[in-house]
Amino acid sequence: MVLVIQAQPATSNEERQAVLFSCFRDGSLLLEAKDGKKPARFYLKPNDLFPWDQFLPKLLVNWQLSDFKDIPREFCPQKRIPDFVLEGILKEPLETQLKILATLRAQGYFPPLKARG
Repeated sequence: MVLVIQAQPATSNEERQAVLFSCFRDGSLLLEAKDGKKPARFYLKPNDLFPWDQFLPKLLVNWQLSDFKDIPREFCPQKRIPDFVLEGILKEPLETQLKILATLRAQGYFPPLKARG
């Protein structure tokens, strides 16, 4: 799921194309570039700009296709996500969508996040 990452200090102030590689308990994200630029992997901190508005619709499609190979491990369902969530999550504001993801994680639908090592 290639995403366009907005230019910001974490991306050396360049727009990047990358996939979400890993998520951590502290809210930081490890991304793997798919644009041939260096660095090939870079971190975004919780205050950096991550395109959740691009990621969530792509994640939803992958969940519905039941093909989890392109989904970061931290978002691979451990049990079936209720249909009402799949049908309604994108109708909610982004802030609510993120709260829904956090609630699903707390209820064991996704593996727990690890500490950044």
